[in-house]
Amino acid sequence: MAAPGNGSCVNWMSDSYHDTFLQINTKRLANGLREVMKELGMQSPLIINAFNPVQGLPLLHKLGEVATIYYCFDEISAEAWMGKHGARYEKKYLKAVDAVVTTSEALQQFKSQEQPRTFCVKNGANFDLFYKAHLLKSQKPKSENKTIGYLGTADNRIDGELVERCVQDMPQHRFEFLGPVNDDTLKECLSGYSNVIFTPSKRPEELPQALSEWDAAMIPFVCNEHTYTIYPLKINEYLAAGLPVVTTPFSILKDFEDIVSIESTAEAFSKSLQKALESTDPVEVKQRIEMARGNSWAHRAKEFRSIIEQIVDWKLVS
Repeated sequence: MAAPGNGSCVNWMSDSYHDTFLQINTKRLANGLREVMKELGMQSPLIINAFNPVQGLPLLHKLGEVATIYYCFDEISAEAWMGKHGARYEKKYLKAVDAVVTTSEALQQFKSQEQPRTFCVKNGANFDLFYKAHLLKSQKPKSENKTIGYLGTADNRIDGELVERCVQDMPQHRFEFLGPVNDDTLKECLSGYSNVIFTPSKRPEELPQALSEWDAAMIPFVCNEHTYTIYPLKINEYLAAGLPVVTTPFSILKDFEDIVSIESTAEAFSKSLQKALESTDPVEVKQRIEMARGNSWAHRAKEFRSIIEQIVDWKLVS
């Protein structure tokens, strides 16, 4: 079970008002969950709280749970929707839960300072879905005009100056941002270039066709405290499609050092992208695909299950 909710509507409140309303809402939530548990005949549940310590902390021990795991997939202090109250609640929650599972090694390093039973299960990929992009691309004729793509939300994590340098260096190639754009500055910076396009989000089943048009993929993130905690889900999606990847060293990426190009300057990033566009060696393509296959959600689920079993066994004997 995961504690639901979104803190955006109350994040603006003062601590005292926020905490008063939170207690009222938590009581209602707990009563509702107990009713559902009763209908399902559920007892002693395992609770996995997905990135909501604000509701998780007051809900602890209210449901007769056998154990509680906090699933932390981002740095909460950097999140506008709950950063104000999330950070102060998370510090207490980390110490109170039975275990923490993070999605990156950097997050594991930070959260283990408060909770020694902190594990890392990195983000995976829907391998079967994105592998279809590789199969589709193999059926298409090669083109001199190539496409470099970015999949996901384009926001303040993107290094706009770095991307602009690449766009200027390769006017004959197209740069596509596929997904929502949450940074007006980025769009203003790049919209004037005829070889840059912004494509709205697509349904999952449409993504293989879209990525089959790409010849390389990029993760041009800035390097700061926030991005350092990220394990990019998109890197395995790119690799499952067989695409060469160029990224900045924004986080701990040692798993991919032999598979992707990691560049710290705009000049080096641009040169690596130009080289990546010619990276069609079947052996290298297979290496990318096999790396992604090993990082599928199916494999991650097995890792998560192993941790759950470990924590439950520990609770039962403690």
